[in-house]
Amino acid sequence: MKKVIGMLAVVALVSSVASAELLKNFKYDGKVEVNAYHMTNAYDFNSKTKDTDSDIQTRVQLNAGFDLNEDVNAVVSAIKNNRSYGNTGTATGESIDGITAAVTFEQAYLNLKGVLGIDHKLGRQYYGNEGDLVVYYGPTGYPYIWGLPVSALDAWTGWYKTGKWDMHAVSGKVTNTYAAAPLPGSDTDINLNGFVANYDLMTDLKLGAYVYEKKSWQASTVTDLTLDVTGVKATGKFMGFDYYAELAKNYGRAANTATDKNYTGTAFLANAKYGIDLMGKLSFMGEFAMGSGDDKTTDKKMKAFHSINSDYRPGAINGQVMSGLSGITDSGLTTWNVGAKWNPSKVEKLDLTAKYFYFAPTETKLDGVKIGYTTIGTELDFAANWKHSENVNVRGTLAAFMPDKKYATTVYGGTKHDAVNYAGLDFIVKF
Repeated sequence: MKKVIGMLAVVALVSSVASAELLKNFKYDGKVEVNAYHMTNAYDFNSKTKDTDSDIQTRVQLNAGFDLNEDVNAVVSAIKNNRSYGNTGTATGESIDGITAAVTFEQAYLNLKGVLGIDHKLGRQYYGNEGDLVVYYGPTGYPYIWGLPVSALDAWTGWYKTGKWDMHAVSGKVTNTYAAAPLPGSDTDINLNGFVANYDLMTDLKLGAYVYEKKSWQASTVTDLTLDVTGVKATGKFMGFDYYAELAKNYGRAANTATDKNYTGTAFLANAKYGIDLMGKLSFMGEFAMGSGDDKTTDKKMKAFHSINSDYRPGAINGQVMSGLSGITDSGLTTWNVGAKWNPSKVEKLDLTAKYFYFAPTETKLDGVKIGYTTIGTELDFAANWKHSENVNVRGTLAAFMPDKKYATTVYGGTKHDAVNYAGLDFIVKF
């Protein structure tokens, strides 16, 4: 609570400055998130060991924007996510110095409007959309991960719209490091470049395509890595169904030794939703996703799918530990889920959701030898969301992951395959 008051004090102070017209067209918004959870059996699938994991963690986001002149505006985002309830040394509160030391500026960019017909964002910025299969930099949302992490990209992005076309490009640094001196061969940066184009083909069909390149410079040109990801998307509506489909393909050089390999992996994602009126709004949904695995490590191909920075995380439990579709080691991941969501007409602020998830390795053999299991397990999630207002939201989640017996014993080495149980409660306050 003290940190919330501190952040609000900063808002009030800066708002006073803005009211004095030192910052033109100053606007701000933000969000306070509190995630409480309790989980059992997550480490060994053995209920007799009584292993538990429970925490209450918080994240405060504050976004501010203002005009520098008629052609340029600036955006800054401050994040504080260092505190969990009962942290050693902070259980009795944090000092002002402690709070300010824990606040990081995850966004700080300039937006140049219409320069050469393009809007340019220059600086540290969020990029992509939550849940994206290939690339996302920003605050990690539901299902929440320990620490409520936030990532951003130091980059230039250019945005252009004309008619039915919506396009943008990105060129930035994921990391920027070098050895003892910035001499040839010592640079170990990771660069990201990409281009995205979307086209409104018709009212109920939108098409998209993208190409990204993640270049990892190593200490030697022999071990430089170049990951290219190209893909196509389709979003639309057909006979009452809302649908989405995406196909992604890897290219590039995957050498991490003196032996060359080429990225050849693929990933596919498709989902659909259908809604009816039944004492309110009732929606049925289903999704299938598959990331290729690598069944042979001795050839010249890296066949497991690799994303740039995926945020695809299915399931309240598995979504905390799985990112993208490369799955466990290089086996790849195949997953599907079905579910329903109901918003009763007599309780319009309430949404009830139930989903069933299935997880399996895409490849069940490695270099001709069976990996020991053909199924990872299944997960059942129940969530109740109470939307008190546009700015106040409360969500409760109950989930259980039932691991496959062979998976549990092969990967974790234990003798049990008891279910992982999860209970979570989230509060989201926007301002």
